[in-house]
Formats: sequence, structure tokens, C-alpha cells
Amino acid sequence: MKKKMFTTVLASAIAIPAVVVPVSADTVFTDISPMSEYAEAVQFLSAEKLITGYSDHTFRPEQSISRQHVISIINNAVDLTPIREAKAFSDVPTNHPYSEAIQKAYRAGIIDGYEDSTFKPDQAITRAQAAKVMALAFKLQPGEKVTFQDVAKNHWSMPYIQAFASSGVTTTGLFHPNDQLTRGHYALFLYRLISSEEAVMPNYSGNWSGTLDIPQSPLNIQLHLSEDGTGTFSVPAQALKNHPIKSVTQTGNKLRVEINLPGAPIVIEGTVEQEKISATFSQSGMELPITLTPFVPEEVEVTYDELVIPVTGGELKVALQMPTEQSAPVPVGIIIAGSGPTTKDGNTAIGENNSYKMLAEELAEKGIATIRYDKRGIGENTALVAKEEDLVFDLYAQDVERIVKAINADPRFSTVHVIGHSEGSLVGMVAATSTKVDSVISLAGAGRPVDDILIEQLTPQLSEELLKASKNILAVLKKGDKVETVPESLYSLFRPSVQPYMISWLQYDPSEILKSLDVETLIIQGKNDVQVKVSDAERLSAAKPSAKLQYFDTMNHVLKDSPTDLAGNIATYTNPTLPLAEGLVDSISSFILKK
Repeated sequence: MKKKMFTTVLASAIAIPAVVVPVSADTVFTDISPMSEYAEAVQFLSAEKLITGYSDHTFRPEQSISRQHVISIINNAVDLTPIREAKAFSDVPTNHPYSEAIQKAYRAGIIDGYEDSTFKPDQAITRAQAAKVMALAFKLQPGEKVTFQDVAKNHWSMPYIQAFASSGVTTTGLFHPNDQLTRGHYALFLYRLISSEEAVMPNYSGNWSGTLDIPQSPLNIQLHLSEDGTGTFSVPAQALKNHPIKSVTQTGNKLRVEINLPGAPIVIEGTVEQEKISATFSQSGMELPITLTPFVPEEVEVTYDELVIPVTGGELKVALQMPTEQSAPVPVGIIIAGSGPTTKDGNTAIGENNSYKMLAEELAEKGIATIRYDKRGIGENTALVAKEEDLVFDLYAQDVERIVKAINADPRFSTVHVIGHSEGSLVGMVAATSTKVDSVISLAGAGRPVDDILIEQLTPQLSEELLKASKNILAVLKKGDKVETVPESLYSLFRPSVQPYMISWLQYDPSEILKSLDVETLIIQGKNDVQVKVSDAERLSAAKPSAKLQYFDTMNHVLKDSPTDLAGNIATYTNPTLPLAEGLVDSISSFILKK
């Protein structure tokens, strides 16, 4: 394996007798000159935080190293697989600082201790003992038979020393098996093992896929890792595709992947095994186990044009779906996504349903162009949200305004229509108050302020005490003030970083906004929608009597025909093969084309 593949953030101390402080990659140990035989090894291992020096910036290469420190560093360099039960050593109590490391090494079969049931952790390790520990830990195999003048052929350490020689860790001649191992030579041995082309190191490069077992909403993630320590991260359901990975680091069979998602960095850390990576996924204080296995990326046909719209904070990447046949300027609809992390195809963390993708493609067949896009902070537009607390509702409406401006400057288009789904209905209405559009189409749009809807949704789920707390928090937020103390059970909903968005969202009453608009309106509502009620559509209709109101008896919130039972309804949220509700596209297209 190549040297550059071996980087890690796991730290350990070679020496504890003095106060030990971490030494950065740029630190030069005062007793390790550039010409020293140990210079390259010590510098490399220090940069990888596998070893540290003393507080006086010395490394002391000629000083011996204890058995416990060798084992501690081995634990950080290699993921040891247990092959037997633990054993109690009389001189290593459970509260010993190296008890866990020593037990892992014993269970992995790389140490045995002494016949009197001691381990002698503070005792200096011999070169022969170190050869055994390291050969077993790194799974070195004896190659061509070699001889050492000072190691008898029947000496217990001979197979391990021969494995050292076969792997290029040491040279033949004299090995000095009974001498104490020095810190300098241990650094050399470890460096050669890690950087040797012949070391047995698992290969992490390739395409990996795994599913996070999130309750009620499993989420597939994908990694593409390269040998040069680079890679990309994708979440298909959230349209996050080929997001650059910050770092890929490996020591032994331990792997760490860091992904710098704005506002929510991710760390994936685990063990590379044959045909799988067993790891832990960490983000925003949440830790979930995940098993990644090799996969072949699916080739996805792109049927739309990609445009870039200048917006506040950067550029919004959008998908323009043009009619297959066009001979004159065509109408265009702006499909505005609903609440949460929703993609341009209508997919969320819950799963894929492809409702917006289907809507765009079917409207194109009717001669209507559409623009759809991943929301800020999602997929191709992840970079537009650097910090969660910077996101406010009005930014969504401003994005629509900028899209309308771009459409009006494009001679390919005749009229412009906003098609807002769920929360996107309100976004489209707010945008229409400050920019001219030819019509507003509300798909499953709420007719009440969001605090009314939240209380309705929370009432059957929360205790009386938590429901009261929720009402109090919403009342404070609606006044424009932040809430300093949030009950732990409500933190995910009202955490401080999301409060600026909630405050801005609570200022709007959809029915009042619609009432103020002088624009033709189509209100569409499914009677099987378990998230937005028929009463919401009625409230919108009452606010604007001139609006056309149309119900679909079996349509649910993701615009699909669904059964009436809750389980069957929710199952459609993750079924991208189901078509849109019958008649939905005809209703929308006839409304737009009459313009």
C-alpha cells in the first residue's frame, strides 16, 4: 500500500513517565535531527498521531519502551479481532489505564502474559516479544527461510522474526532478540509495517453503499473512495450527489471518512473487512451503525437541462424540463418543494416517490415546461446553507422570485406559473406578492398558520405537559423572540438553530396571503391526505372565492392514489413506481394552457 493512504486521527502516547503532550506534524523533535535514521519514521508517525513526544519536545529514541505502551499503540493502529475470552492479569486491575487495550490484545491472541498470571505492563519489552506482537497484529507470514546469527532455529520467536524479515521490517544478520526494544526502533518497525508495499492492508477504494437504520425512514448512503485519499459522498433520496469528501484516512484496517456538509459535518469510522466496511455514522450528536458493501453505481438518464440561477448566497442549480416538441414560446411552471429536506424529484429522507419528477415529465408531454430544484441545503444546492441558523423562510420565496426573473428574460417562455406543493404552496404565494406570475397552483397547501398545524399534529403524540410546553414555545416564536431553554424531548423540533426559520415561517397565514393576491388560482387537494386536510383547502377557497377548487378522492400527500388505511397510505411515500393520481396532470395542464 502507498504511504499516503495511511493517515489517522487516533492518538496514543509512546511514553507516559513524563508529562506527554501531542506533537503536531510540523514539530521537530530537538533530539531527532534530519539526518537521524529515525527522522522519517518519527515524523510520519507523529503526523499521524500514533506517537507523541515529551513536554520538552524530545523524543528520546534510545530509551526503552514498555509492554503496555507497545500494546496501546497497536490498538490504535490495528482493529484487533477477538478469538478467545478475556483473561484476568493480577497486575492489571480493571481500573488500570491500559486494562482495556491489554485485554483486547489478549483476546486477539497477540499476547499471552506470564505463567504466574501477570502481564508486567511497566516492564520494557524485548525485541523478540515485540516481533511476536507486531507480526500477529499485522498478520505477517514467514516467507523465504532466513537465518539470524543470534537467533536459534528452534527459538520460540524465530517464526515471527522471519516474518519481520520477509516483510522488509528488519534485515538479516543480527536481531538481538533479548535486548530491550527502544522507542526509535519501535517507530522504525511500525513505520515500515504501515508503509510497506507488502504489508497486509485491506483496500478501501471503490464504491460502497449502506443503509442507516433510522426509525420509520431508513436512508441509503453511498461512498466513492479512491486510493489517493479522496472521494465523494451521495444520498440518493436527498439528491445529494458526489459531494466531495473532506478526508479519507486509514491506519491498518481502521478507516475514517470525514464529510464537511455545511452545518452538519459527518464522520464515518470503522473497520475495513473483506467485502464490507463495518462502521459508525456520526452527525450532529447522533450515532448509528452502518455496514457498507460494494455496489455498481446505476447509470441515470438525465432528461432535463441544467441551469444556474444567481440567488442570495450563491447560485441555485435548477432542472429545466422542456417539452419534447416545441415550435413557439411555451408556458413554464415552477415546481416548489414541500417542507423538510426535499429534492427536485420530490424525494425526502423517508424515501423515494419521484412525484415531482413524474409531474415535470408528464407536463412536458402536454407542452408545458417546468423548473424544479433541490431546496437550499439539499442535494445540488447543499452549499447555499452554510449554517442552519442562517436559513429563514423568505429565502425560499426569494429563490422563486429570481427564477421568475430568469424566465421572463428567456424568449423560450410565454407565461409563468408557480406550482407549490405543501409548504411550497405558501412559498409560491409569498413570492407572487412581490413578482408577477400568471397563476398560482396550490397542491396540498396548508390554509392555516404553521403553529395551528403543528399543534394539531403534536396533540396525539405528546403528553399534556409537553404539549403545553410546545404551545408556549410557539407563542414566543410567533412574537419574534427566541426560546433559550427547550425540553430535551422537543429539542429536535425547536432546537435553537432552527428557531430563526420557525420565527420567519410563523409570520405568515396562507389564507391571508392568498386573499391579497390578484392572480388566477387553482387549489388542488387529495381527500386521502393525512398531512394536510380538506379543511385547509376550504379555508384557502374561502379566502379567494374566485379560485378553482378541485378534490381528488383517493390522492394523498405525495400526489399518488392511495388506500385509506394509514400503513398503506404511508407505503406510497417510498414507492417511485406508482403513477401520479389519475387526472392530476390533466387538471394542472388544462388550467395552465387556457392562459
